[in-house]
Amino acid sequence: MPSGGERRSGRALAAPLTLLAFVLSSAFSSPRALAVPDPAESVPSGTERSGDLVSIGKALTIAGEVDGAVIAIGGRVTVTGRVRGDLVVLGGDALVADGGRVGGDLLVVGGNGATAGSGSVAGRVRTVSALEAAFLTELRTSPLQRGEVSVLLAAFRLLLLTFWLTGGLALLRWKPRHVQQAAGALPAELATAAGLGVSAVLSGVLLATFFLALLPAPLAIPLVGALLALLVAAKLFGLAALFVAAGRRFARGAKRGSPLFGDPAALAVGLLPFGLVSLVPAAGPLVWGAASVVGIGLAVRTAFGTSDPVLSVARA
Repeated sequence: MPSGGERRSGRALAAPLTLLAFVLSSAFSSPRALAVPDPAESVPSGTERSGDLVSIGKALTIAGEVDGAVIAIGGRVTVTGRVRGDLVVLGGDALVADGGRVGGDLLVVGGNGATAGSGSVAGRVRTVSALEAAFLTELRTSPLQRGEVSVLLAAFRLLLLTFWLTGGLALLRWKPRHVQQAAGALPAELATAAGLGVSAVLSGVLLATFFLALLPAPLAIPLVGALLALLVAAKLFGLAALFVAAGRRFARGAKRGSPLFGDPAALAVGLLPFGLVSLVPAAGPLVWGAASVVGIGLAVRTAFGTSDPVLSVARA
């Protein structure tokens, strides 16, 4: 039976790892693109590995014993031995085969998890697939793909657009000057923001991989969670500024007192074309992805609106 610490570890890992899977799935490269050249690794029968085991882009076979948790990204995991802690698989399948044992929980995100024969899992078996898998791939697909309307993806896309709109309005309410300064940096800083955005996304993916591969799981998971939270915050702020900048151009002739006057209206007007384009197959995800990258870069370039690059450009 798993100890209380092992069960608490399983519950603590679930939320940040699900968030990690969402962000990696919506990035420009999949977890499999981060694969190490070695195609497989194993814990041989009769051997014991102490501590947690992290595997990236490899097929992993555990015939011996792992005295800790196992986290695999982008590879299939087969257990015929024993894992004393949790088994977490992101973007792959997990099989606890005949004779295999998992002392904690089994969590599979973006794949299938199963037991066979006398294989057993002491904790809970949870798979994030089907409905959840559609959500995880939302940023790479379109509800109008192949001419067929997906009600599920369309509803989820509208929910996400509502989130970006609500978040942007909240930023305009609490940090109006910061958003306005960042929006004022466009279009002069567009190329710089795009370059910084690409660098920030790639750096985030590489740092997350580094943390998971080289640091103990109890230390790596909080660091990855903090890194992803920072990227999400940058994206939210940057998209709000981008939508305000676009909306200002669309509604620049609006008179004071009209429904289209002011930055809240500009935010909604600027979001509308991006939201509509995001529903289009192929081009939609590319446009939305490009907007997200520019938004992250804009947040970095303006330090979340605390500097005013427009003034520096004007002086130059």
